[in-house]
Amino acid sequence: MKYKVILILLVILGCERQDTINDFPIMGNLPVGEYTVGFKTLFTYDLTKNAVPFSDWDGNLYQNHTSENGRQFQINIWYPAQQGSGDPLKYADYVDLMGRQTDFSESEEQKVFARQTFISQTRDLRNILEAENKIDLSTEQLNQLLDLDIFARLNAKAAKGKYPVVIYPNGSSPAYQNITCEFLASHGYVAVAFVPKGRFSSGMETSTIGLEVAVDDLEFVLGKIGEESNVDMSKVSILANAIHSSVGAAAISRNEKFKALINLEGGLPSAFEQRLLNGSVFYQPENIQSPMLFIYSPHPSIDPEYTYHLKYADRYYAHFPNMSEFAALNYGMFDEFIPDIIGEHSGNTKKEFETVNELILRFLNQKIKGESGELFDNSFVASRKSIDTTFILPGLPAPPNMAVLKDTFVKEGFDAVENIYQQLKSEGNSQPFSKDFYTDYRSWLAWKKDEDFAYRLRLYKLAYDSYPESARINYYVAYYSLKRELNEQAKRFYPQALALLESDEDLNANEKSRLKAFAIEELNSLMK
Repeated sequence: MKYKVILILLVILGCERQDTINDFPIMGNLPVGEYTVGFKTLFTYDLTKNAVPFSDWDGNLYQNHTSENGRQFQINIWYPAQQGSGDPLKYADYVDLMGRQTDFSESEEQKVFARQTFISQTRDLRNILEAENKIDLSTEQLNQLLDLDIFARLNAKAAKGKYPVVIYPNGSSPAYQNITCEFLASHGYVAVAFVPKGRFSSGMETSTIGLEVAVDDLEFVLGKIGEESNVDMSKVSILANAIHSSVGAAAISRNEKFKALINLEGGLPSAFEQRLLNGSVFYQPENIQSPMLFIYSPHPSIDPEYTYHLKYADRYYAHFPNMSEFAALNYGMFDEFIPDIIGEHSGNTKKEFETVNELILRFLNQKIKGESGELFDNSFVASRKSIDTTFILPGLPAPPNMAVLKDTFVKEGFDAVENIYQQLKSEGNSQPFSKDFYTDYRSWLAWKKDEDFAYRLRLYKLAYDSYPESARINYYVAYYSLKRELNEQAKRFYPQALALLESDEDLNANEKSRLKAFAIEELNSLMK
């Protein structure tokens, strides 16, 4: 009798495990982890900013979707949970949240609006791949997706412990990335999704200012997540696709709290978004030192070379030849239910989507949790058959930050700063300090630390060693040589500065005009 009871219990437990993992077609064949997954939504406000109206992808404003309480944030959170707690969800619950981005109240009207938004956005994404195809999802197809059972459970009790955080900004949270977030949460991560907004509406602006505003939003969300009891704030990473990956790069550039970045298709490895980033005074590529994973597919604007300058970060690249940008979102799995939902693909979109998610998990486990192993080991890449190219660019040793370099000068003198420069060069870094560093350090030295200009001249000799084609740097070598009465040296560098002015892309027209006038005036004084 005792053994029959044990057998019955084992059967029951086996059935529960079966129900937990295998009865959710939306998860495909993803190897779900040990945790049950909980889901909850925080509706909160940034009281330091004004509310914004809802804006659709076409720019239409819906003024009734506003609040007087401040800038609205819908923060969606998936987390490791206690088994058996929480309420079941349908995919419809995620889609309906799309209608509550700026007006948090729940109504039938908003559900209709959210579902129509999902239909129109799906059409728009398909049109990017197939410009002539403007077919909407049918009611039957939409209902097929809405009726899918969700692996996560609403408001489940959090599992004990603290877990690493993965923040996943996306323009249509949570309906486009819930599969990935649930998968990561099942493996012991707290996944967080939200919609970065613009200055004047819910739509993020595709501009340098838009990136900066989105980083502010990202940091606000991070602060709110830090109030949760189950998060490990020492292990925070960013997962993002399209332009949101550039938001992630900008955030890492100015906030060391972020320990890794996953570029999930599009965005960062493009000339256009590099121009947006470089237009920001806050963006400093040399500050990006966290490991980065680039998942990309064929696209005329995407090239890994646009990220090669991020030389202080370990960079990992995986190319999926039969995928497209938006198939890395939920649509990669939805193609199994509605073939070609966002356009034709030559490969097996479902398997590629699963491989993408497994690769994301491997990267996070190694870089955030510290697990051993090679990211692109042969057994993983060969068995998935979705990746045709992988490579790694190891990061160079990074220079000390500005505060350390100032402290070094104060305590050990400029010789120590020069020694740091030479040491970094010997380790393979041909340009140890950025151009901006020299400008900032020069200004700092000028305040009662270098009355005879000796240190500033030495500083710009280092700068010239790294950037001999810079008009500005040639000018300052000449200028400080003149101040030190090294007239022959000044006579050599002023003409070089003038010759380089027109081709120097770091200078705008006004800066070129001003630098030219100064150089000519000072050079003429030497010739008298």
